[in-house]
Amino acid sequence: MKVKVEEAYRLLHPRPVVLICSSYEGKTSFMACSWITPVNDEPAMLAAAIWEENFTHELIEKSNEFTVNVPSVDIAEKVWLAGKKSGRNVDKAKLTKLKLGKAKKVSAPIIEDCVANLECVVKDKVKAGDHTVFIGEIVEAYAEKDLFEKVWKEDARILMHVGGKVFSTSSNFFEVR
Repeated sequence: MKVKVEEAYRLLHPRPVVLICSSYEGKTSFMACSWITPVNDEPAMLAAAIWEENFTHELIEKSNEFTVNVPSVDIAEKVWLAGKKSGRNVDKAKLTKLKLGKAKKVSAPIIEDCVANLECVVKDKVKAGDHTVFIGEIVEAYAEKDLFEKVWKEDARILMHVGGKVFSTSSNFFEVR
């Protein structure tokens, strides 16, 4: 079956979906993002592709830092809502009822309702079409201890994005020989 080139990225789904949060001069926003991946381990770095018209993009450009917040399936509806509304026009924390908390090493808040949080400082950025790929150095990371021990435990049920309004979760783990 032929797949339209502009839809080929969906061949790489499902993918973990995260909430990326940033703030600058008293303005805070967060967005749903599944176009994110680790790119280095020492120093620990990740890459997140963010549409340049997104308000969170603007805040990252100005502050040079962001947090990556890993949701479980328990807050899937709130993640969907965060991905559909612009923080430029609405307070997403109030809208979604997600609780923002103080990060340890960056000024961008974390989302306390998530099962893991990574704090990042922008080290580089690459323009890719109408997106910017922000390369962030992970300067702090933490997760719920009963759900993570070097890898996610199966009952963590990390939220995965399939496409559109369709999600799945990380479950049915197995090992190969």
